[in-house]
Amino acid sequence: MTMNTNPLADMAFMRAFLDTVIPPGRDGRMPGAGTLGLEGGISTAVESDARSGSLVRAGLAALAEAAASTGEAGGFPALDPAHRAKVLDDVLAEHPMLVNAVARHLYLAYYQHPTVLVAIGEPARPPFPEGFTVEPTDPELLAKLVSRQK
Repeated sequence: MTMNTNPLADMAFMRAFLDTVIPPGRDGRMPGAGTLGLEGGISTAVESDARSGSLVRAGLAALAEAAASTGEAGGFPALDPAHRAKVLDDVLAEHPMLVNAVARHLYLAYYQHPTVLVAIGEPARPPFPEGFTVEPTDPELLAKLVSRQK
């Protein structure tokens, strides 16, 4: 990645970054976020985020620059996971909200992914219409609520 490139548009960079934020589980059960194909959606969500998009862009640019300064030819994606985590930790000193600003988009996408749902013991589908059992409504309670509207 060149320094003129937007890190959000560099999908290899984004996969490495997402895998650093949510790495694969040590037992192999939970996938890393960078292996699920979420990078495009996360990049789009961050780009359109008026509240924190510019903060994330600045943090990711600093991360790309810090990785380039390590001398690794492939930049951030070429670093081993431990080195990525160290570089990210160093960048967080100057950009402390980077991970939090990305996490609000990433966690939603990650925990809705079918692979993750299966790994946490949930069916790989939305909870409705087949989903949760809904207890029958008590007609007396419903009548009380309806009478309050009058």
